[in-house]
Amino acid sequence: MKILSLIFHLGVLFSAFAFLWFWLQLLLFIALPEGIRNQIRYFLQLMQSLFLGTLVLKFIQMEDGVLAINGTLVLSMMTYFLYLIRNIQSEEKRIQVQFYSNIYKKLKTKNNWEWAVALISLGVTIIWVFYPLALDSVVTNWFYIQTHDVMEVPILGWIFKIAGFFFLLATLFRFIAALRWIIDRPTGKVKSKDQEYDDYEEL
Repeated sequence: MKILSLIFHLGVLFSAFAFLWFWLQLLLFIALPEGIRNQIRYFLQLMQSLFLGTLVLKFIQMEDGVLAINGTLVLSMMTYFLYLIRNIQSEEKRIQVQFYSNIYKKLKTKNNWEWAVALISLGVTIIWVFYPLALDSVVTNWFYIQTHDVMEVPILGWIFKIAGFFFLLATLFRFIAALRWIIDRPTGKVKSKDQEYDDYEEL
């Protein structure tokens, strides 16, 4: 039950932060010239993931009173990583659109970038576990306070809780899918020439 509660609260936190980041990014895009918007779009995506990582650590620190390597931290990092790669298309879906070469190339590039953002963000967040300087920064504290203020808004709070519930279900399905992939993944063994034919086919 504690595991489900943790994933649920992380889902609420992710939803509230995404809502807050949407408006901040929208205001930034309105203020910036149109030619610069596309250039900083990927940079903003990376910053969003990094700030979210510090919020996850801040959340654990505030809930447990201390930031230590334990089951809560490990589960939170796994949930955070699964959240970051949620938009990555599977190989089957990529193959389905491979006929349209331009779409396939764009999808492949997007997937590579999503993986890069997820791995960089997870790596930096793990570093902050051992050097938690970012957790006490002005920016992190501002995001933490503003995110929780948004979560306290009556109507929005319920919407975030509903989103947290569906996030919990989606995360459980992702955990199950990951376990199935680990169990059912190909062994990579190559059959020898003697094994390529049945006995009745051998000369």
